[in-house]
Amino acid sequence: MRRPLSVLVLAVTIAAGHTSSALSAVIWPSSPHTTSHASRAQKLARKVVAYARRQVGVPYSWGGTSPNAGFDCSGLVYAAYRSIGRAIPHSSWDQLRMGRPVGFARLRPGDLLFTEGGGHVQLVVSNKAAISAPQTGERVRYVPLAQLRPEFAGARRLLK
Repeated sequence: MRRPLSVLVLAVTIAAGHTSSALSAVIWPSSPHTTSHASRAQKLARKVVAYARRQVGVPYSWGGTSPNAGFDCSGLVYAAYRSIGRAIPHSSWDQLRMGRPVGFARLRPGDLLFTEGGGHVQLVVSNKAAISAPQTGERVRYVPLAQLRPEFAGARRLLK
């Protein structure tokens, strides 16, 4: 019984002597709520995607930027980013110059995917689909990424 107690006292003594060096090797977060930059971008992307998903079924309306008025393609993307407090242009041509370019194989939720030479924009919502406000007479809907690949004119990532 005496031997385990001696070992315990020795271990505690050694640990106490090296506390400052042991703690200096540990990297402590500044706050328990600190998140990495990537996870913050993913959280924002989820909010943008959630907003767009709620608009599925809303009628297309040229120049529209709200569920009440309807959406055009760039108006849907504009409203989705506005929902997280980000101001982006309404025009798809101006949106095409925002953020940084992304290849088709690297698309992530929240990315803007351009077709028709850059004149039409969709919001990527998964690794298989985007949401689009297609044209007059149609409604906001899901579109398979595979269907958009042949007309791919570029993509932009606005969230870093």
